[in-house]
Amino acid sequence: SILNTAVADHCYKLPQTQLGRAKEVLRATQGQAGVITVDLGFNNVRTCFTPTLVNGACVSAAIAAVQLDLPKLMSALKRAAGPKVRIIGLEYNDPFLSYYESGPSGPAIASESLVAINRLNAMLHQVYLNAGAFVADVPTYFKTNVTTRVTVPNVGSLPQNVAQACLMTWMCYSQPFGPDDHPNDAGYSLIAQAILQQLP
Repeated sequence: SILNTAVADHCYKLPQTQLGRAKEVLRATQGQAGVITVDLGFNNVRTCFTPTLVNGACVSAAIAAVQLDLPKLMSALKRAAGPKVRIIGLEYNDPFLSYYESGPSGPAIASESLVAINRLNAMLHQVYLNAGAFVADVPTYFKTNVTTRVTVPNVGSLPQNVAQACLMTWMCYSQPFGPDDHPNDAGYSLIAQAILQQLP
């Protein structure tokens, strides 16, 4: 959506894009010290996940699309921002690990989702490094790859990464709060800590 010239938004007017608006702001403040966080790629893959299926072809196509577009975006942001701005790209936690609890096939679906998110993160990591950006290791803060079992009150024994997906996002909540793959306040605090680690 950052490149979309067909969808209106309250932050800019068509045919302007989110990227165009971002470059305007950055050029207007060029020369000042600052930080940009880049949180892109997750929306490309999120539609590939359901409680009963991780669509591998969909994931592959989405990752390929991000791999094509993101280097161009990073280059554009870097040119507009100037040398005093630190750019920090975010890797992602896996909220779809919560599907572990969605029935007999849940553990297998959760494992497939983790493989897919790790593929996305590996690509993002390389793109950000190639662009001279820093990388916020969000998965480590969410313990996304830690499968050691822990005991969750009123639930029982779960892999730690599954427990974190439930505790740090809205995925295990019922309506009106969930299920929703966005982090909750505790989850956003972890993301902030991952960003903080990349500040000078």
